[in-house]
Amino acid sequence: MNSIIIIGTEPPCPRCKLLAKVVSDKVKELGIKAEVRHLVYTDSEAGEFAGRSGLITGTANSVAKKMNVEIDNSRKIIPNFDSQFNVEYEDYFLTNWSYELDEHLRLFELKAKEEGILMTPSLIINGNLKHSGSVPRLSQIVEWLLELKDA
Repeated sequence: MNSIIIIGTEPPCPRCKLLAKVVSDKVKELGIKAEVRHLVYTDSEAGEFAGRSGLITGTANSVAKKMNVEIDNSRKIIPNFDSQFNVEYEDYFLTNWSYELDEHLRLFELKAKEEGILMTPSLIINGNLKHSGSVPRLSQIVEWLLELKDA
């Protein structure tokens, strides 16, 4: 049986919520035999996984704190629902995620490993980190999951 772990926040932020929903839905839709688990970034198992790469688990706020900067949460993030990035996730708009939210936090995603942090949301498939710090393209998630079907 395949193992899929999503490391996120509790309660889930829009990004963590979307990744968990998409992965769970696509596993069922594609008929993948996998256990999908959700770990809070503060869980010891999440910390152990990050530690094997010399990292600690954290959020965009954790990265910002290490960089000694603040995330500008005063800026209203307005999604462009016509953009190609949002359109592919149109079935999931109820999660309150948008590509613009990921773009707002992109600096922290790019700096996370440099600051020693495995940033949420993180997607781990069969013990291998596939993505962290943002929501990957839907087509990429499906590609990773289809690899499990062929294995």
